[in-house]
Amino acid sequence: MYTPPGPGPVGGTGGDAGRGAGQEPSVRDAAPGCSPGQVAQAAPGRQDPASRDLPQGPQGEGPLLGLRSAIILMLGILVATAAGVLTYSAQQDPATAALAAGGAFAGGVLFFQKIIAG
Repeated sequence: MYTPPGPGPVGGTGGDAGRGAGQEPSVRDAAPGCSPGQVAQAAPGRQDPASRDLPQGPQGEGPLLGLRSAIILMLGILVATAAGVLTYSAQQDPATAALAAGGAFAGGVLFFQKIIAG
């Protein structure tokens, strides 16, 4: 619904009366190259930088750990857990199982770093 310019409902200046929720934008609110009833949109391959949903750190510097790094470390932990459990079930010695898990973690991280494209 279009409200013609005139005094607002509470003594405002002209043209402000039609700016409530659900109201059509006025001609001066239209973006360049758009007709008065249209709203400007971003180009099809571009996003508004303010609309990205990246988790922010304490000072807004971005995510703490990248997706590739998180996957590589998670797979390393999975390999280490499997090696530790299998070693403990065979040897019944926690120190040997911990050493085997540590070695498997290091080897797994190096292996997955090589095979996962970066």
